Amino acid sequence: MEFETNLRRLMKRFSKEVHEDTHKVHLLCLLANGFYRNNICNQPDLQAIGLSITPTRFTKVPPQDVDICYLSNLVKWFIGTFTVNADLSTNERDGLQTTLERRFAIYSVQDDEELVHIFLLILRALQLPTRLVLSLQPVPLKLSAAKGKKSSKEESTEGPGGSSETSSQVPENQTKPKTSRGTRQEDSSSKGTGSPSAKGKRSKAAAVGKKRREPSSSGEEEGKAGEQGKEIPGRAHGRELRVASRVSYKEESGSDKASSGSDFELSGGEAHHPSGEDSEPGPSRQRKAPQRTKAGPKSDSRTQRGNHPKHPGFPAASTSSSSSKSKKGKKMSSGGEQAEGGKAAGVNQWLEVFCEREETWLCVDCVHGVVGQPLMCYQYATKPMTYVIGIDNNGWVRDVTQRYDPAWMTATRKCRVDAKWWAETLRPYQSPLVDREKKEDLEFQAKHLDQPLPTVIGTYKNHPLYALKRHLLKYEAIYPETAAIIGYCRGEAVYSRDCVHTLHSKDTWLKQGRVVRLGEVPYKMVKGYSNRARKARLAQPELQDHNDLGLFGKWQTEDYQPPVAVDGKVPRNEFGNVYLFLPSMMPVGCVQLNLPNLHRVARKLDIDCVQAIIGFDFHNGYSHPVTDGYIVCEEYKDVLLAAWENEQALIEKKEKEKREKRAVGNWKLLIKGLLIRERLRLRYGTKSEAGAPHTDTGGGLSSDEEEGTSSQAKAASILAASWPQNRDAEEEQKPKCPKTKREKAAAAHLFPFERL
Repeated sequence: MEFETNLRRLMKRFSKEVHEDTHKVHLLCLLANGFYRNNICNQPDLQAIGLSITPTRFTKVPPQDVDICYLSNLVKWFIGTFTVNADLSTNERDGLQTTLERRFAIYSVQDDEELVHIFLLILRALQLPTRLVLSLQPVPLKLSAAKGKKSSKEESTEGPGGSSETSSQVPENQTKPKTSRGTRQEDSSSKGTGSPSAKGKRSKAAAVGKKRREPSSSGEEEGKAGEQGKEIPGRAHGRELRVASRVSYKEESGSDKASSGSDFELSGGEAHHPSGEDSEPGPSRQRKAPQRTKAGPKSDSRTQRGNHPKHPGFPAASTSSSSSKSKKGKKMSSGGEQAEGGKAAGVNQWLEVFCEREETWLCVDCVHGVVGQPLMCYQYATKPMTYVIGIDNNGWVRDVTQRYDPAWMTATRKCRVDAKWWAETLRPYQSPLVDREKKEDLEFQAKHLDQPLPTVIGTYKNHPLYALKRHLLKYEAIYPETAAIIGYCRGEAVYSRDCVHTLHSKDTWLKQGRVVRLGEVPYKMVKGYSNRARKARLAQPELQDHNDLGLFGKWQTEDYQPPVAVDGKVPRNEFGNVYLFLPSMMPVGCVQLNLPNLHRVARKLDIDCVQAIIGFDFHNGYSHPVTDGYIVCEEYKDVLLAAWENEQALIEKKEKEKREKRAVGNWKLLIKGLLIRERLRLRYGTKSEAGAPHTDTGGGLSSDEEEGTSSQAKAASILAASWPQNRDAEEEQKPKCPKTKREKAAAAHLFPFERL
């Protein structure tokens, strides 16, 4: 069971690391794509085209006199000049630069992304410091948590007022569709019943209606469907009719096929009269004009460019780049609906222009005509907004998420990757204008301080500005004890995060080059888990729950004062070593020598030499010291260095002699082997060579017979050489004589088979 638990833990850890690496890689790919787009918008040819079409009243204003009024007028002219037409054709082989050149020629773009690129080219052609702001949408870092939040959000938002989302931001002069009133009356009647089952059915019906929601048809047919829903009683039938009231299944004629791209249409989308559409703000009208509608005929884009909007600052509707490509026939009732719930892909790119007069960056959303309103950019962007970067004219990158995301202090920081890794990634692209960056940081800080205190206790955990006592960690405490209370959250005192300090034990402070002053009392007592503390608790069971580790704050410590070496003796600690966690901890009158085996030379010369401890490594359940060189007195430095060099030369000489001796031994062994081989050949190979001539005396034989006799003679010679069978007979014929001592000594080095 324990093995299964550990294996499951390892698998979860591995999958988490893989998912985090995928998130990082996707983030880097999106960042590289932003660099590519920014580089294209720095091309001089494209900027020259953008400057040629800009009116003279904008080109005469110097960059230092640019303000928010100038930018508003420029955005108003740009929205009236360029239109968004999703039906424009694009060639996949053409690059972004070629595509933008064609868009300049026809004064029309395919999506919002191209619109932002063209406006960026115009601003940089006017010599204005401009950033391309991108809201990156990588793979979520916490996929499961994101799904859970999304489902809970949908359950809370989808309810009795599900149909009111389409008509929330419709202008007053536009008539509301009849079905919305019908559904509202049905919801109010079902709300009057007060039964929980009716509420559940109503929420389910709203959810089904949202899933099947599409661009609307005419208001008359939807009104009839809503009236039918009123007439039929019964909860089950009412639920079905409420769903049917939002969707109309209409078969269009051949002439109307161009106006609608789907069989399902939203009840409040296109049911407006053309006169109501003319009363919409300018940006919204320019975005919708290129699309064909049922009420109005096809219009020319040139005539639409001549009409200027009446209210350029009003956030008008626009279709996003992704939705315009996939659903060309679908129209949103208002831009607020798209940004309110974050369910559709929003506008994830806009611009920032540096205003030298005010010394601040102003956000410019040329899609909706918004200038200097970061909150509106957040509303129109895709949720969640986790990474917002700005790339300026020189390619320097700045993370500006804090300017746009109102939930930066609470939820957004938890959905981002490790802050150190992200800062290290953007460090090569950091702007050299340090003063401007510092002013921007102060602006972010002032914005966060102006926000009210959170009302949920969970948001105070790891909050960068505020803290509660319940969220303090084991080694954290609030100092001073009389710290000012900023406010209260459900009866709990809220303190500033500046009052939260990290405490350490004496050993930990020593690793940082600080020691606790004499007479200081521990500011906090906790339960220690070192090996000494564990052994003490095992020896005395009554101390199991006793807090035995004292913690001190930085205000209770002082800088470490290294000891002084006296009479050639290095000052040591209680373990006989020298703590050298920092260079400032070097004992006075001592030096560090990083030479191997220096203590052996010092022992021979009777010189004090101590190992230097630079840290500890925790593995195998214990803490192991990490050493780096030796500490010796400064007066013995030269003597030790000379002795160590002589020792190394002597060691090298011995190693060389050892290698030579080994080589000579190997050569001796090889020569002896060759001599033995030659001796064996002479002793056992003579008879086979002598018997070879007798086999050649077979004159007058045919070629076949000669071949047979030669092969037989060769086999006999091989057999005689490999195993001489007449050895015993030869030994019997030879007279045996006793061996002398000299012969025995000469035969001592022979092999056993040579002595036979």
